[in-house]
Amino acid sequence: MEKYILRILNLTPEDVKSIDPVPSKNGHSDYLITLKVKDHFCPKCGCLTNRVKDYRIQKVKAKIFNDGSTTVFYKSRRYLCKECGKAFKERTTLIGDKKTISQNTAASILEDLKPYNSTFSSVARKYNVSVTSVMNLFDRHVQIPSGTVSEIMCWDEFYFSRHCKNKYAFITLNFRNKAIIDILESRKTQFLSDYFFQIPTHLRNRVKIIIIDMNSTYRDIAHAFFKRATVCVDSFHVSQYFNDALNRIRKKVMNRYTKDKRSIEYRLLKQRRKLLFKRYSQLEYVEPRYDHVMKYHITEREIVRIILDIDPELKKAYELKEQYFDFNQITEETYTGRLEKEKELDRLILNCIESEIIQMAKCGKTLKEWKTEILNSFIWIDGKRVSNGPVEGKNSYIKKILFNANGFVNFERARNKIMYSQNHSQRYSVNEKQRSIKRKGKPRGKYKKSN
Repeated sequence: MEKYILRILNLTPEDVKSIDPVPSKNGHSDYLITLKVKDHFCPKCGCLTNRVKDYRIQKVKAKIFNDGSTTVFYKSRRYLCKECGKAFKERTTLIGDKKTISQNTAASILEDLKPYNSTFSSVARKYNVSVTSVMNLFDRHVQIPSGTVSEIMCWDEFYFSRHCKNKYAFITLNFRNKAIIDILESRKTQFLSDYFFQIPTHLRNRVKIIIIDMNSTYRDIAHAFFKRATVCVDSFHVSQYFNDALNRIRKKVMNRYTKDKRSIEYRLLKQRRKLLFKRYSQLEYVEPRYDHVMKYHITEREIVRIILDIDPELKKAYELKEQYFDFNQITEETYTGRLEKEKELDRLILNCIESEIIQMAKCGKTLKEWKTEILNSFIWIDGKRVSNGPVEGKNSYIKKILFNANGFVNFERARNKIMYSQNHSQRYSVNEKQRSIKRKGKPRGKYKKSN
């Protein structure tokens, strides 16, 4: 047992004077550790001394067994300098100054905070320490500096908290290795301008591609600070824009049949709406299956044809949606060049505007506004077309981190937690950081002391 405790506490038999069992209230076996007297240098005058002034019993927060049945106490001594009279605590690898958590336990806590689904509360319960102690330990050892830039960057935002001044945070990510470069507190223009202005020009000139969603602020910032970069629009957001327009038309048509919700038209538009957003080529057309709305066996393609026959405007919008997906979903081998894609996009824009459907006309105007960035997106890196897919994947994990923590109030702590969890190469610092990231609360008001 003693050897096991020494190994857990990162001690050697040469360091320890004695390990004595002490009685416990709960009937478990507790131990009192006393270290050997050693020569210490005075922190004030630098003289060598081994004169002991006094002792103090400290409870060491270290997880010996999973059930917490064993508690370790440390008989800490203070030395007295013979020259200047300075009293100081003995230095040991067991615990640090003014701390009660052992170094091994601290390292284990920081390792357990690495997974995205870990929380400060769950780790605190596991090691039988307070949540505040875990948070303070994390703040002292995990302070991730701001990144710089990469050749191919993805820009996006995510919802942080409704209780903060800036509800949406900005994230930039390296497309190649999927590592988060930095997370900013706000996505506003002035905030982003101040941030990118601090990056040296020679580093900004190394950026070749920036991938964004259809956010005009991001486009303006990219053109202003990254003169040599090609700005691309994520094709997924354009596809989503067409699907949203088609969905609004579907709802408008469906609302005509609300008086008779048992009608075939209403039930198809309501219960089989997902088929409208699938590619027509992916719909089942060989093997009919029984459909509870139609009350007979039918293929998915036949269902879609019946839905589109309900309204000519819906049918036209569906055809335009399919035309965009045909334009967008190509491979590197079938890509015929920018000039051909530009002609194809011009035809699509003209068809959307001439359709006289309000929602599709808006799609056409959007395609025209973002024409250059859409055509720029037909770039393949290592066999993969550039997109914001990597950053969207990170955003899904960020949502889980924020949800598991029941939200964060301290943005910098949340940023460190996200980047520490999501960047696999990111490690905690062995040395403690001196800068505090605690939020300054409101000063306490006047109060009367109780006698």
